[in-house]
Amino acid sequence: MVGQNNHDDNPAPNNDAKGVSKSKLMTSKNTMQERLGLGLKNMYRSVLEEPLPDDMLALLDQLDQLDDEDDDGRATGTSGSKMND
Repeated sequence: MVGQNNHDDNPAPNNDAKGVSKSKLMTSKNTMQERLGLGLKNMYRSVLEEPLPDDMLALLDQLDQLDDEDDDGRATGTSGSKMND
């Protein structure tokens, strides 16, 4: 069969079933991931900027005080925790 194209001699580009190259699919996927990432960052940015509730601030203050007392106890060589008082 002379003159016919042999598919083995001329490999087709790496295409999916719809004829889109893998490089275009990867670029499209990367673009989609970037857009999704930016959307999520924008959505959660407002959450990060919200102030903490007062009861959460009070709890954090208590934990800081306990931590400071525990650090003072270690510096003087005493053992134990003030949490059981």
